[in-house]
Amino acid sequence: MYHEVTFVRMSDRAPHCWQDVVTNMSESQQAVEALRESEARLETLLSSLDDLVFELDENGTYLGIWTTNDALLIAPRSQLLGRTHAEAISEEVGLRLKQIIASVGETGRPEIWEYCLEVPAGTRWFRGRVAPIAGSEGSSRRFCLLVRDITAQKEAEQEITRLLSREQLLSRLSESVPVGLFEIDLEGHVAFTNDRMHTIVGDLSAGSVAALASSVVVEDRPVFEAVLAGVLDGRPADDVEIRLRFPHDAPLAGGTERVCALSLRALTDTAGVVTGAVGCLSDVTDRAQLHHELEVKASVDKLTSCLNREASLDLVERMTTAPKAPGEGNAVIYVDVDHFKTVNDRFGHAAGDSLLAAVGGRLRGAARRFDAVGRVGGDEFLVICPRVESSAQAVKIAERVAAATMATVDVGPGVVELRTSVGVAWTSGALSADAFLAQADAAMYESKRKCHEGVTLFTTAG
Repeated sequence: MYHEVTFVRMSDRAPHCWQDVVTNMSESQQAVEALRESEARLETLLSSLDDLVFELDENGTYLGIWTTNDALLIAPRSQLLGRTHAEAISEEVGLRLKQIIASVGETGRPEIWEYCLEVPAGTRWFRGRVAPIAGSEGSSRRFCLLVRDITAQKEAEQEITRLLSREQLLSRLSESVPVGLFEIDLEGHVAFTNDRMHTIVGDLSAGSVAALASSVVVEDRPVFEAVLAGVLDGRPADDVEIRLRFPHDAPLAGGTERVCALSLRALTDTAGVVTGAVGCLSDVTDRAQLHHELEVKASVDKLTSCLNREASLDLVERMTTAPKAPGEGNAVIYVDVDHFKTVNDRFGHAAGDSLLAAVGGRLRGAARRFDAVGRVGGDEFLVICPRVESSAQAVKIAERVAAATMATVDVGPGVVELRTSVGVAWTSGALSADAFLAQADAAMYESKRKCHEGVTLFTTAG
């Protein structure tokens, strides 16, 4: 059952229909255990990488440190934790990092910079990548600093600059650089590859750029081709990530997909005319996986295991701008837990948290496999539904959601009746994310005003 209505969003809450709320404690415990297991897995992954991973606050203070090689740390971890980068390393490096953190905090976009330090392992070059870590609204800002030892690459670049002949260049690099090296000419022939290159991509028996391009995942080939054309036109490229799919007989094999970082430099003759290019290829799959793990962790609401507000709104934005098949639409279902404050007041905040965790679990169970569930407020949730054929189908999904959140729930100190107000918006046309969310929100408030007389579908006049 649902109601089609035409209205402007109401600013006043209608009177609540008094009902107690709640869920199955076993589902809440499973959500908590799943989060703990995810955190333990992430800790293991962080501690197994060659990279150094730091958690910092906005002043550059060390909050967490993970590495398998303490010789790359300028001081023991116990002496670093709680100190700022400027205090632990140098004022110059610390000031630069603080500037980068401020810029990343303002733009929300990761930034990369390089620096040189004297550490127990010797003089080393490092490349640092600073990215924001999403947190709950109002919490202190946190940042992830992922640092890679690029000393070998720097030494290789210095060697490239110093060596004058191609024979010297290729022989020295082939012996000393722990990355795949290749040289190509203007006709697209591969003139040289080192052993590491074969370890990464297998046998390039065809001896051409086309053979290498055939290993690139189809979606990444335009990037590869643009980078190659750019370097031959005098524009160098650094650490461009592309995905390669290898045949079963390749050393990394099994038909597996790997993430690689590609760097290219033009080769010129004595007159400065471009004669080809030399490239470096590194397998960075583990690093890419770490980035993905950190992004996933940053997008999850720890209490409910749903997407957090930022990730939810970003997903709605991407859904509304993505191309749709003819006749296909999207839906957003807005869910508000009725009388949630009463549960907190009567049983305490721990009981309220238990209830919210239960609601998150029930919503994920009611949603379709490719739908997403997010928590966007204290007691407000979204079910984000791409590829919904009609408003009628949207209503059916919303009714399933509403039914899943109508239950008797044990919150520990007592048992309450869980009830929600559910509104749904559907569109097959162009609609901004803000307008789409406003429609679903307005429909939810209409359901709340009607005191659970079914799900409300937002409609427009005419």
